[in-house]
Amino acid sequence: MDVAAILARVLDEPRVARVRAVLDTYGAAAGGLLANGLAFSALFAAIPTTLLILGVAGWIAGDPAARAAVADALIAAFPPLQDLIKGSLDAIAEGAALTSFIAIIGLVWTVSQLYGALDLAFARIFSIDPERDIVRRTARGLLVVAMLVGVIVGLIVITTVASALDALPKVDVPFSTTLSAVASSIPFQIVLAIGSVLIVYRTLPPRAPRWRSAFLPALVVGTAIVVLTQIFTFLVPRLVGVAALAGSLASAFIALAWLSFGFQALLYGASWVRVRDGGTGQSGSAGLGGPAAAAEPGSGGQ
Repeated sequence: MDVAAILARVLDEPRVARVRAVLDTYGAAAGGLLANGLAFSALFAAIPTTLLILGVAGWIAGDPAARAAVADALIAAFPPLQDLIKGSLDAIAEGAALTSFIAIIGLVWTVSQLYGALDLAFARIFSIDPERDIVRRTARGLLVVAMLVGVIVGLIVITTVASALDALPKVDVPFSTTLSAVASSIPFQIVLAIGSVLIVYRTLPPRAPRWRSAFLPALVVGTAIVVLTQIFTFLVPRLVGVAALAGSLASAFIALAWLSFGFQALLYGASWVRVRDGGTGQSGSAGLGGPAAAAEPGSGGQ
């Protein structure tokens, strides 16, 4: 029995070859290293973003209860960042206006840098197309910042209105509690994650892939991100002893691990989109049945 021949036939099966092409694409782009770098950038971007949201909420509403309601909604949406959000809430108990001003500067810098890193990561995965120049990349990064500010203002307005409605007499519906319950519900998070990932897969590649090519990867990756979030949410309370020993370092490690796994899922999905859209595992050098590309350790592209 020729084991090598049997293995070659298995590897040449269309479905196996397609999986190998995805792994080749991810490995050739150094996806594991890109995901870790994006996790660090996202963590740094989360700090001024959280400060801005809570600071502006306190400045607009002028009520600590409204700010706490916004913090609860954020924690419900991003459970692994709970310690970061609570720390930010404590840090801006006074001086919300000054904190918001500083956070705006940090938001513009860190979020635009995060977008630039994410754009570059997708350019490496979709290497068959020329990447965007620095001018277009910077302009798109600033547009993302503007959109994020709009989302922040919308979140603050919705949460503030919900808190105001709760304060009215003869109101039987707890609007703030309902808002947090909706934000933390699994179906809502899955739909939001799938929609967000689908938009990313359609807008970040240098050449937009077909909707048909992007939908299935977005469906799988969006669901996987929510599942990862739930796993980390389950693990965090069981790491209380570690957190008490290491303090904020343990919280940062947990958040980084969650972000790293999430970005790895996102980039694996992007590699899948490229293959579905007609790309190959290697940038024009190997077909689906060719030898697998070498990958960095831990990338999964071996």
